[in-house]
Formats: sequence, structure tokens, C-alpha cells
Amino acid sequence: LDDEDLAMLRAYALKTETHMPFSTYTKLPYAFPDAHIPTTDRGKSCAAFLSGLKPEVYDCCENSCCAFVGLHAEREQCPYCKSPRYNEDGFPVKEFSYLPLIPRLKGFNASLPQATAMRYRGHKHQHIPGQMNDVFDAKVYRSKLGQSVTTAGKQYKHTYFSDTRDIALGLSTDGFAPFRRRKQT
Repeated sequence: LDDEDLAMLRAYALKTETHMPFSTYTKLPYAFPDAHIPTTDRGKSCAAFLSGLKPEVYDCCENSCCAFVGLHAEREQCPYCKSPRYNEDGFPVKEFSYLPLIPRLKGFNASLPQATAMRYRGHKHQHIPGQMNDVFDAKVYRSKLGQSVTTAGKQYKHTYFSDTRDIALGLSTDGFAPFRRRKQT
């Protein structure tokens, strides 16, 4: 990458890492006219290209009732609220972009600093009974320790989190309800 590309990525990283409002970011070129401040779309595009991650894009209901995949893949309207899948020009009314998990985890492990940070559970975390200082102090996590891994009814010899490289995934749904019909998320 040349100096201009690096400057552009630093500006975009500043926006994303500090949660800078769009309105503030668009004023940066006026405050720093000699700096190369990319548009948010250009910064996003460059970061996406360099990451090598390819998003999967799915059509979804404009009211977020469902994604048009699986059983709903061929539907032209939402089976719940009856909203159309496509606008009058034939384009999806709403889309959902998803970055697949496995390539993201591979990317984390390809970066030595990130891979090291992901191993803090096995190297640095000390559980103090009766205290909740970390997700690894939670009852669900603690109850899995020492148990044999079981998947689809098959029990394996190794135990949960016995390797420092094991990853505990959490799910934060931010209002998303996959098993209950909702009008809004």
C-alpha cells in the first residue's frame, strides 16, 4: 500500500473505531483540506477489499420478519406481513449483508496480535469463585469445563475449552428474535 492508501485507511479506521458520527466525518475534509479523507463508501470499500472477506447478501422482508432463504427462498412476498420482496423495478426492497463466521475466525488467527489476544482465557484469566468479572466466570461457561464435547449426540474424548485455542462464541441479538414473530426488531 502506498502512503495515500494508508492515510485513507487511517481516516476510515478513526471513524469506525471511535464511532464518529457520519455528520462529523463528512466535515473532516473542510477541517483538514490537505489530508486525503475518503468518503465513507470509499473507505468501506477499500477496507472490505483488503480484508478479503466477501459478504453474503440475502433479500429480507422490509419489516425484518424473515430472510428469503431456505423455505422462503422462492417467495415473492413475506409469509408473515405480506410485504413484497421486490420493488417495482425488480430489486429487493431490503437486503441483509452477512460476513460468514469461519473466514472471520481464520482472519483473527492469521494476525499474531489478534490470535494472542483471543487466548487470554487460557493464559491470563483467573476465575475467582463468587465473582463475575468476565464472561468466563459465568455459570454456563463454568458448567461446561471438564465435560466431554458432545455434538449431534456423539460424545468426544476431549473436553470443552481444554485447549487454549478453543473459542467461546456468544450471540448478541440486539432485539432480533429468530423463533418469535415480531413487528419490529
